Amino acid sequence: MTEPPKNLTEQINNDTVLASCKKTLIILSSILLALTFSGAKITEANTFIFKITFTNPVGLSSLLLLAIGYLLIRYNSLSHLYVESFQKQWSEKVVSNSFYRNYDHHNDVVSGFIPDLFKPYVDLNNERIKSESHDFVEYDLKTQLFFNAYFYLTIHDESGPSEPVKIYLFSSKSKFKYLAATSLISYYWLIEQFRRREFLELYSPMFIGFIAVFCSVWSRLNPSI
Repeated sequence: MTEPPKNLTEQINNDTVLASCKKTLIILSSILLALTFSGAKITEANTFIFKITFTNPVGLSSLLLLAIGYLLIRYNSLSHLYVESFQKQWSEKVVSNSFYRNYDHHNDVVSGFIPDLFKPYVDLNNERIKSESHDFVEYDLKTQLFFNAYFYLTIHDESGPSEPVKIYLFSSKSKFKYLAATSLISYYWLIEQFRRREFLELYSPMFIGFIAVFCSVWSRLNPSI
């Protein structure tokens, strides 16, 4: 008997490399924020071997900035697959909305924003697609920045999957439907951020890191504030 696949939260919790990077990023970002807002200076640091004295405290904050920059890049690469999985989960809820795709079981007809958007490329109500089990259309929503969201369209047949076609939502002939489609994406995105703990698990370290870097750079550029 195969072990059931773990959900996204369990995968994140079990990733020790990601957890270590997250912890270090949050600690260094918190130290940099404390130094920036309180005006405190670290002059000495005890290690397991010897004591270090800092003669240039400003250089320490520069070192922290470089370390946080590296950790942000590393954390982004480590969390990339989890972020994609999280985005895919809530984007599937968007597509399941009847505005995007509504199937009439009585008349065997598909209607909605997706069939209208795909019509120049493939007719989802084509009898060949509906009758042949080996012909089907796969579409994957990439939300991007909402206003430039797009679908990847792939058609599967006997010869295998076709080359994916990128179709932007703003290519819709109806601007009203495009605004409604992007509004639904924004709505589902906002709802999911409060309902799912994965959002804070994945994004909070990056958010704290960017805030620390921004505040430190801003204080250097505006020393009088």
